[in-house]
Amino acid sequence: MTRQSEDPITSLYRDSFPDFARMIRRMGGSLEEAKDAFHDALLIYIERERARKLNLHSSPKAYLLGTARICWLHTRGKVPISELPEGYEAAEPEDTNEEEREQSLLESLVRSGKKCMDLLKAFYYDHCSMQDIANRFGFNGRRSATVQKYKCLEKVREAIKTTQAYAQ
Repeated sequence: MTRQSEDPITSLYRDSFPDFARMIRRMGGSLEEAKDAFHDALLIYIERERARKLNLHSSPKAYLLGTARICWLHTRGKVPISELPEGYEAAEPEDTNEEEREQSLLESLVRSGKKCMDLLKAFYYDHCSMQDIANRFGFNGRRSATVQKYKCLEKVREAIKTTQAYAQ
């Protein structure tokens, strides 16, 4: 397959990831951390594009690099959740009160299953690396853990969509 005939996402990945990996290396991160953050950002980009909610004020590459940087900083505990790009975690409806949203999120997490809850807690709250998560949960490797984390997030998103708080 020539570069002209490859799909736009693959092309965007090829053009953006090397720059992001260099940036993360300069900031003291590893290649594995760069891959994890970049893959999370790419998923956000694809989801927003498919939902037609992608309002670019810059190039797709700049958007992806900025989102990936925020994702990486968040995994290091340097970015509060309020500054994460939309789509990084399940969006909550704005017109419900805080207590209802928290209850709805908790119920959605419970419905996703204990293993998903434990995996998401290890990643987002305990700030474990994907390799640590792979070892802890018995996955074949870091990539398997990343895929499972994504599947767990999807379970939670789907569970949230079925809650009363989402419908309001």
